Amino acid sequence: MEKTKKKEYLVIIVLPLVMLLYSIFSMPVPEIFNNLLKIFHSNDILLTDYFFIAGHETAIFNASVITLINIFIIYKMDMKINGLIISGIYLMFGFSFIGKNLLNIIPFYLGVFLYSKYTNKTFKSTIIITMFSTALSPFVSSTANYFNFTIFGIFIAFIVGVILGFIVPPVASHTVQFHGGYSLYNTGLAVGLIAIVFYSVIKASGISLNSNNDFVDTLNYPIIALLCGCYLFFIIYGYVKNGYSFKGYGNLIKYSGRLVSDYTVTDGFPIVMINMGILGFLCLIFIFLFFPMINGPVLAGMFTVIAFSGFGKHIKNALPVMIGATAGYYFFHSKASPPSFAITVFFSTTLSPISGKFGALSGILGGFLILCLVSNIGPAHGGLNLYNTGLAGGIVASIFVPLLQLFQKENK
Repeated sequence: MEKTKKKEYLVIIVLPLVMLLYSIFSMPVPEIFNNLLKIFHSNDILLTDYFFIAGHETAIFNASVITLINIFIIYKMDMKINGLIISGIYLMFGFSFIGKNLLNIIPFYLGVFLYSKYTNKTFKSTIIITMFSTALSPFVSSTANYFNFTIFGIFIAFIVGVILGFIVPPVASHTVQFHGGYSLYNTGLAVGLIAIVFYSVIKASGISLNSNNDFVDTLNYPIIALLCGCYLFFIIYGYVKNGYSFKGYGNLIKYSGRLVSDYTVTDGFPIVMINMGILGFLCLIFIFLFFPMINGPVLAGMFTVIAFSGFGKHIKNALPVMIGATAGYYFFHSKASPPSFAITVFFSTTLSPISGKFGALSGILGGFLILCLVSNIGPAHGGLNLYNTGLAGGIVASIFVPLLQLFQKENK
């Protein structure tokens, strides 16, 4: 068992490790460290593109190091890889391209640690919610930025992060009741509600925040090649470890994906890796068809999709939602920037369980609705919640699912 666990960790680190090596060989490390300062001084309000701020090499370095550190922490805690852990790891990876950095996430770890002590829980049992809580890292960056990164400002920013980290776990434990497990980004709803309350106080105080709208709009073929290689590796690894067979994948795509669906438990780690590779290639196809660019937001969206490959998503329930969000974009002639369009399409897969439970048409409509809501709900929290679509998805699911259940019963 111990040997198997180590092998699974080695597979999980492949993507961030390959990306880290790419960044180091693409740019001298001293230059990367200099560029990291640009990331540290960003306010990280949505939608921040670290590719634009510091260059793709530094952005990849930041994301990869954060991810590998978190994998190391989980490994030292002697935790077996499961669907939830994979989602936490790859969410950290993705959002470390658009708002999480090596400094602004630290207070949240202390905040959740204090929460675990206060509630007599082990930090090990709260490590995943710790990762999710860092969705509010723009509060830390924006506070430090507001005080021009003085010692006092950094101290206040740190305290704000600790407080937010302490608050997230108890709120997140209740929000799942709102959507009944039909929105996979449960913490997105929790941190979104918290962000709205805190931002209201900021706004009432007369403090204004500057949004970010600059991004890289070109394709990066070396990165695409690396991603293709890693996704292919996941599929081949899963195929080989599954007895040189795809047997079992057909069973996985029958699940609705409703929380809590852990495919590592029901179908095994090899099948999850096959699913991850397939979802990765699905995202690349959408990139080439609808938003041909590689930047921070696009990678964040893609890695969020594959993050839940072991915890609720598969091609059968994710694709209809992505189609719905894409259709909504063109139907309304949306003026959203391409990166905003990309992340909305990818993040909309939080509603995959709706598609899995109620059918593809319901999934398409869910994606359509979330596209409408996302662009209008961001101003409510001032861009200080990185999981904006998680908030929107939770709201859509809370309203849409009861209606679907009602009509389903009447049809019966």
